[in-house]
Amino acid sequence: MLQVNSDRQRTPEAKYYISDDVLAAEREKLFFDSWQFAGHISQLVAAGDFVTTSIFDQNILIVRGQDDEIRAFYNVCPHRGHQLVEGEGNKRVITCPYHAWTFGLEGNLRGLKKGANTAAPDRSEICLSAVRVDQLAGFLFVNLNPDATALADFAPGLEAQILATCPELPDLVLEEGAALGHTYECGANWKILIDNYLECHHCGPAHDSFNDMMDIANSKFELFENYTYQVAPTAFKSESKAFPLDLDHDVTVGNFWFLFPNTVFGQFPGTRGFYISRFDPVTPDLTERRTLSLTTAEPTDPDMMRRHKLRSDWSVNVVSQEDRALCENVQRGMKQRGYQQGWYITDPDEHGISEHAMRYFHDLYLNALEG
Repeated sequence: MLQVNSDRQRTPEAKYYISDDVLAAEREKLFFDSWQFAGHISQLVAAGDFVTTSIFDQNILIVRGQDDEIRAFYNVCPHRGHQLVEGEGNKRVITCPYHAWTFGLEGNLRGLKKGANTAAPDRSEICLSAVRVDQLAGFLFVNLNPDATALADFAPGLEAQILATCPELPDLVLEEGAALGHTYECGANWKILIDNYLECHHCGPAHDSFNDMMDIANSKFELFENYTYQVAPTAFKSESKAFPLDLDHDVTVGNFWFLFPNTVFGQFPGTRGFYISRFDPVTPDLTERRTLSLTTAEPTDPDMMRRHKLRSDWSVNVVSQEDRALCENVQRGMKQRGYQQGWYITDPDEHGISEHAMRYFHDLYLNALEG
């Protein structure tokens, strides 16, 4: 476990949550220079399978080649700048819709229309612009910095910890629809959503049903290099104000990770599965949480799907709405003249109220943004 010596008592000033200039700096120094979640390996099974993702206005194409290697490129034609593909799917070759320049799955120019006397560049001179791509526990990440540290070196031990805690993860399959941790927008700065995720000081006062299901007092946050880990046991009861638990088949101890700067993932109590979310700033006052969920290939028991739906409904309609209201209220507070910056509550023994994981996030953030 990482030993952190930060003794700061005050949170970052309000300007970090409301300023357009701060967001512009974050764009270049954080989001264009960090590993950003982009998809799951099961979306790229066959040669030509591709997915796309965006980091602000930069669109990225990730594709499995004929040689079985996964590559990432800027999703733009080097001829005139037209976008190459949309969404996800499968392509034998990548053809630009504008002038029909075609590229191989390895990024090389395959062909362009020309006559006997056409002046055009040699095919060997043209290729798609590559982007760094990496994997962690089956999840795909991209980094716009060509010299970025490998993901395993950036967050040493994270993949092994996830797989040791959730050994069934490689056998889970993608889930469609509004599942746990669904995608939604929140009228608050992206860091406010991360702050909220990294402390459970608010869980008792603000999440009645969650608090009834969980054993908050025995939760624990641990800090590691560029990531945090939270263990959150339930109260081990089959009925609660949140949703029912099957104590023989369901997850009864939650495990959650935060990967700096804006990715969270974990295994939530209830029916077996896993989720990963990326918090994308849209404006200083608006964040989009994008989520991918996995579930078991087959039900663990005859009643699983009913419990799963109840948990999904609770996640979408209860706890997510509670967190959204909290974060949007805090965002309004950041603009009040009576607020300058907040205070930390830390306790080495009471992780259910301690905010040391949130402070660690702020330490990483300020160091990356300002040195």
